[in-house]
Amino acid sequence: MYLFKYVLMMIIISAYFVGSYLPPSWGWENSPLEWSQVVILLIGALLTGKWWQEARSVRQDRYARFFAWGIPLWILLAGREMSWGRVFYLKGIDAVTGPSFIPVSQLPYGPMIYPVLGAVVVLCLFAIIKHKLYRIPYELFQQGRFPIGELLLLIFAIIVANIAEKKMHYEIMEEIVECIAYLTIILITYRIKVNLEQRYIK
Repeated sequence: MYLFKYVLMMIIISAYFVGSYLPPSWGWENSPLEWSQVVILLIGALLTGKWWQEARSVRQDRYARFFAWGIPLWILLAGREMSWGRVFYLKGIDAVTGPSFIPVSQLPYGPMIYPVLGAVVVLCLFAIIKHKLYRIPYELFQQGRFPIGELLLLIFAIIVANIAEKKMHYEIMEEIVECIAYLTIILITYRIKVNLEQRYIK
């Protein structure tokens, strides 16, 4: 797993060339790349749930809370990639720009989306502050155990994806790099989990 970040880095670097071999439709909304991102995010939620249970099983309640409150964030990211469900309400497909969907406001549950999002974010922030969960990565950083390399990779992926979207208008490259960004978040979470285990096993 320690070498996996270099594999992800190479994919980011080669995304410009890889994208040229894929159909243009893969850069559209509701494309295989978009759904790959949803799958990656849901895997992230499942893995975080597994690590939460593992921490609970050894009565490391503080670390268990850290993982437990990460699960809603994974789900929110997956919901965002699915446009909060708009992808299931297709209006039509343009040969150039791809599919179009109904506005969020026209979804059957549209009025509830943003209040629910706001409530989830507020609850997560409350838990982070109440249980001082923000101190866990800080403590790992102080001990030289925080996955800095993976964090820098995530920042690099975000920058490249933004450039691909805003400057290059190269949607396929953007989607590829977003997949790598989400895999990097899983890798960061895994590295944190391993380093926390080393602390409480001693």
